Formats: sequence, structure tokens, C-alpha cells
Amino acid sequence: MIKVGIIGFDTSHVPAFTKLLNDDSDPFHVSGARVVAGFPSFSPDVESSVSRVEGYKKELIEKWNIEMVSSVEELLPRVDAVLLESLDGRRHLKEAQPVIKAGKPLFIDKPMTACYSEARAIFDLAAKNRCPVFSSSSLRFDYNISRARQDAELGGVVGCDAFSPATLETTNPGLFWYGIHGVEILYTFMGRGCKKLFCKKTDGTHLVTGEWKDGRIGTMRGIRKGSNSYGATVYGENKIVQVIFSTDVPLYSQLLKQIIPFFKTGKPPVPLEETLEIMRFIEAALLSENEGREVSLSEVK
Repeated sequence: MIKVGIIGFDTSHVPAFTKLLNDDSDPFHVSGARVVAGFPSFSPDVESSVSRVEGYKKELIEKWNIEMVSSVEELLPRVDAVLLESLDGRRHLKEAQPVIKAGKPLFIDKPMTACYSEARAIFDLAAKNRCPVFSSSSLRFDYNISRARQDAELGGVVGCDAFSPATLETTNPGLFWYGIHGVEILYTFMGRGCKKLFCKKTDGTHLVTGEWKDGRIGTMRGIRKGSNSYGATVYGENKIVQVIFSTDVPLYSQLLKQIIPFFKTGKPPVPLEETLEIMRFIEAALLSENEGREVSLSEVK
């Protein structure tokens, strides 16, 4: 049984993941690991972080008897692997460093970071220390999205229009905060290889159009007004598929079914190169949004 520690107590993922791992009676229980300890960090300058941390801390102590510690360093001797759940991507590099240096397998929840350079720094440090690191939005592993991606009748993907909510937070600008879900869906179908993009932002929408090196076009619509959901229209060689995320199979159980095997094997289900390109795509979109021009991903360093 893998002993799991959690860093960051300011997201709903914390109680949700703990219940799915620790409650054998849950119909979507994921076996093989238990949350045993946590470091309840948060960001004082992010309202949605400050307002949540005490409630989630209380729930994990009273309902699941989770031990609380006062630092990442104090957490590490108690656990075999770590879920870095801090809501604020700005915290992730600093909080990941001691975990990686200790060689503990590490899952970093979305957003991996709030800028490309810090994502690069995390993976460089992980390579130096030979520490397994994996980061992804849960939407990549949604039941319906995964089923569409594995549909043999689809054929090769020639284009994709992905969408998701895209609420904003100034500390994690552009699509880093929430629009990353839609970008992850886009990359689930398109894969790596975007060379340039253009981003248009209005009060209610982000719209990013990317051109891949092989000439394919992919778009991501971030929604802030009107009805919203998560999904995509996928253009295949043989047919077109429209997919909306599943409300019947919990997203988090699908993600944990990827995380726990990763903790055991050290093999991430998403290549680090793809995760880094997603971070570069989002930063390029922010640059395009701010400067009103087409941006090559190679411009992001």
C-alpha cells in the first residue's frame, strides 16, 4: 500500500482524492494507495485559496484522520509519494523542489506552473535527480474523452476544436488558471507539434487558433459567458466525433487510475515533452493576447 502525502489544501481535489483512495466503500474507489499526511499550504493573495484551506483541513482531520505537518520537509519521511495540489501554480516549483530532491514520485495538479520556464525547471530538476514527475488536467482521462481518443473508426486526427470554462485569476494569467482544461483536451487529440498560434480574448471568451507543423489546425475556446462544459469536436480521417465529458464516471477517479500506477512504476502516462508544450502553448497564447499578434511557440523560452 502506497502512503501518499498531499501538499496544498486549497482545492476540492484534496477531499475528493482522499475519499476515493481511503474509502473502500466508495463505488469509484481506487485501490493501491492511502492518503496519510498533508501539508496544508495556501496562497494568502488568492481569495479562492484562503477561503477553502481551513474547511478542507478540518474535513481531512475529522473524517479521515489525516496527520497535518508544518512543512514539505516534515511530510516527506512519512510518505512514499506526493500529490502536489496547491491551487496556485506559482507555488509549485518551490514546493516540488524538496520532493524531487528526495526522489519521491510526484504528481503536480493543474496548472503545473504559472509560466513555462518554471515547468521546464521542474522537469530539469527531476531529470537530474532521476525522480518521476507527472502533471495533467483530469480532463485528459475523462471516460468519454478517452473513449473518443481510442475510437479506431476515427482514424488519424486531422483537426480539433476543444472547449472548456476559462475563469480568470490575475496571479495565474490567461489560460493557466482554468483554461488549461481545454488546452489539455486539445492536446489529447492533436498531440505535440503546434508551431504558432493566435489568441483573441473578450470579456466572455478566449479563442486560440493553433497551426501544427504538419498543417493541421486546432482551436481552444475558453468560456466565461453563457452555458459551459468540457469537450471537443474531433475531425478524423474517417468520421467527425463530438464529445462532452462524462457526468456518470467521476473525473477524479479516472485521473487517480493513472496516478497510482505512475507512483508504482515511475512511468508517466503523458510524455514530459507534451506537458511542456502545453505550458508553452498557454504562455504563447498569453503573449498573443497581450500583443495582438501571431506568436510562434519557439518565442517562449
